[in-house]
Amino acid sequence: MPLSQEVENLAQTALRAGLTLNVKRDVDTSNAFWGALFTFGCLPDLQVVINGPVGCYTLPITSILNYTDTLPNLPNVISTDFTEREVTLDGTNPILRTTLSGRSKLNQGRRATIVLTTQESELISTDGFESGANTDNAVAQFDSRALQDDEWQGRDAALLYLYEHRDWLLASSGHDAEDLRAAAARQTKPRVTIIGPTYGCFNGYSDVAEIERLVRGIGAEVGCVLPLRARIADLATVDTCDACIVMYQEFGASLATRMQKPYLYAPFGIQDTTAFLRELGRMLGLQAEAEAFIAREKQTTLKAFWDLWRSPHQDFFGTSSFGVAAGETYAQGLRRVLQDEFGMRPTVVASRQSKSGPLAYSASDIRQTLLDDPPMLMFGSINEKIYISELELLTGYIPASFPGPVVRRATGTPFMGYAGVVYLAQEISNFLFELLFRHLPVESLERKQAQETTMAIPEAEIIWNPDAVERMNVVLKKVPFFVRISASKKLRIEAEREAVQRRIREVTPDIIDDVARRFAR
Repeated sequence: MPLSQEVENLAQTALRAGLTLNVKRDVDTSNAFWGALFTFGCLPDLQVVINGPVGCYTLPITSILNYTDTLPNLPNVISTDFTEREVTLDGTNPILRTTLSGRSKLNQGRRATIVLTTQESELISTDGFESGANTDNAVAQFDSRALQDDEWQGRDAALLYLYEHRDWLLASSGHDAEDLRAAAARQTKPRVTIIGPTYGCFNGYSDVAEIERLVRGIGAEVGCVLPLRARIADLATVDTCDACIVMYQEFGASLATRMQKPYLYAPFGIQDTTAFLRELGRMLGLQAEAEAFIAREKQTTLKAFWDLWRSPHQDFFGTSSFGVAAGETYAQGLRRVLQDEFGMRPTVVASRQSKSGPLAYSASDIRQTLLDDPPMLMFGSINEKIYISELELLTGYIPASFPGPVVRRATGTPFMGYAGVVYLAQEISNFLFELLFRHLPVESLERKQAQETTMAIPEAEIIWNPDAVERMNVVLKKVPFFVRISASKKLRIEAEREAVQRRIREVTPDIIDDVARRFAR
């Protein structure tokens, strides 16, 4: 029995017993500890000590990072790994002090250290440095608020912490902040700070590479990419910039506001990217350079899209549908590109952060929408891929969100900027070709052998049950429009062939269901 059916049965049993059972299935957002860890962990010269049980190190560091950022481990992260003994008898401070003492043996020289609380240490109220664990001035504690905040709030708070405590971090690491700022002041080009991504942000490597390309294309300089490609020394000059680019709506704007710098969000689509470049050019005093770069991009990067759009592929987009279930940035960005610019019809656009409004969908809502109005393509996480499989849909799947095992370390798969438009159009076109291939009349050896050994019944004697006709119409509504005629013909032939193989003279609804399942596979 599928897990979803077991949950439904459990809910019905609870209702009959007069109980209320609220089940949140397929949770796709972690807590603030994860967000803070994946932010602090990006700085290779910052020591992070997880104050938590063994799972709080093993799961994020040696497991999750392997299928998000394909990182085998983070050498700058260690854990106290407290057990039931510490919780019930000794308290957690002795093992914390032991871990902090051991860190000096692992690392050469001085290193700033942040002790990061977990939901477990917060739950049992470990008192951390109140018992004298902070005798080393290079150590500080960060309260992740794991029991209250989600991973996006955790990232936001960690970025603010890095900025607000940068003087301590720089001093603890042996850096001269004034020298670093003086060196940055000698730069002549307008300077931009990029805020985001952290570890665990889908497709972050490609998207940030595209944004850097756009910034340099108009003649500006990227000063710092915080935190993904930053070190502690970069904190000294993170605010010596003329403007900031915030990669995600989910987090990062608080830091740009705290630094009192003008900022823009990273763009999706042709129109959004063009407006972004013009506004960035205005902020940096590079209006003429921005216009020249836009003109060059139309003849270079975007030429691939124009060529594709003038080909027969153009007809595919207007007759196709899509769904999105991703973070706020990707949900809104993909909707703008796919609906407003490509002309595709949205069936569901869901943000994992929205608690209310048109983008607020629960996991159950998304699954039901996929069943009621299956899109040709679904952009989402492993959750949506599982729903497509459970429901035996013909819907294609393109990764656009975590959770899920997706390797995205190459920098040639952006969704943002001009290059993102080309990549998305290419991926959609390739899937359309794949869909067409599925409906080619390919004769398999197994089918030929079945025909040879089956006692044939003349086609004229095969009749269609009215319920089978109705069932076939339902099935065809789930097939993308531009292959529906081919699918209808193939489904009819296969259904009548199945009736012959069963040695019956009527196509029934169960035959339609069996044939449709083979189509889905």
